[in-house]
Amino acid sequence: MKSGILSINIYTGRLNYGAVLHSWFFQKLMLRREDIESCEIVDYTPWEQGDYNPWTHFLPRNPLKQPVKFAQYLALTPGYVRRWHKFQAFFRKHLTISRERYTGETLRSARLPYDALFFESDVIWSPSYFGGHFNPVYFGALPGMAGIRKIAYSASMSNARLTPELCAELDALLKYPDAISMRERYASEIVRQHTDKPVADVVDPVLLAEPSDFDEITAPRLVKEKYLLIYYPVRRSSYLNACAEQYARARGLRVVEVSLYPNSKLKHRTFTAAGIEEFVSLVRNSEAVFCNSLHGVCLAIMFHKDFYAFKRDGGERKYEDLCGRFGLENRYIQAGRFAEDAPIDWDRVEALRQQYRRESLEWLDRAIRG
Repeated sequence: MKSGILSINIYTGRLNYGAVLHSWFFQKLMLRREDIESCEIVDYTPWEQGDYNPWTHFLPRNPLKQPVKFAQYLALTPGYVRRWHKFQAFFRKHLTISRERYTGETLRSARLPYDALFFESDVIWSPSYFGGHFNPVYFGALPGMAGIRKIAYSASMSNARLTPELCAELDALLKYPDAISMRERYASEIVRQHTDKPVADVVDPVLLAEPSDFDEITAPRLVKEKYLLIYYPVRRSSYLNACAEQYARARGLRVVEVSLYPNSKLKHRTFTAAGIEEFVSLVRNSEAVFCNSLHGVCLAIMFHKDFYAFKRDGGERKYEDLCGRFGLENRYIQAGRFAEDAPIDWDRVEALRQQYRRESLEWLDRAIRG
């Protein structure tokens, strides 16, 4: 069986580590199967980026009329470009990507060479990422996908707040996938109201891995001292910073940050241009992780790191769902109520992860076999 993966992975906007890691491992998982002859990332630019240039990613349209945004562009771009080059090196070394590059228009008329397509994980079913509408590509609702088995694995709707217009769109688009599974349980309930097809609850592909799976993409230790890691995939939070510093002081830990914000270097060591291998190493060798990132939490759970997930506008429901799935609701922090929780019972959490992993893999096996 020849298969392809459509997701937000190699075009991640702010070079999000999790967006790459979940597709990296899902591809790795598929290639382990005897019934999968090939599996490649479909090189699709979901935002119609065209000739994307990392040097202009943060550049405002009228820089002279927007001096603050232009100053931000000047500050953020050098680290962003270095990170972009490291991401490209990771893609070349660790991902199999289609030779053909598609936009929404060319994908609509393409004759795709696959027996199965996986619409895989993350916010692929979130209208807020696609101009306020669902993207039909991630439902298989294109003429060129007729006759191909279409499997939605661990799709996410982010906060899943739908208008009547979006509900009508969803009704029409859910006719196309042959098998449907969702990453967040609240989104599963919404989708079940719009289709007669079974809808499964599964976990993010990162949680299907084992720690040893990351050995090949883990850089050597980067910080000698014991440290707490702060990770911001998009927006920084002064409240998160204050809580992390409080936690670190109480334990004599150094504070280290992964973000694109170079001014954070004035307070603590900051990696603005970390590659994917360096990011995995920084999580894996930390004592604790403070973040507003779902995949930061996934990796903390994978590597048994003490963690706290902080609210971020646009993603709060998925953090709450993930923590609640493991009985770690108190590790999800909303502004103004941080308090250190009891130590995590990792034996209990790992038993749950293995249960969810087994159930998700069993569903995936049935979906592939049809």
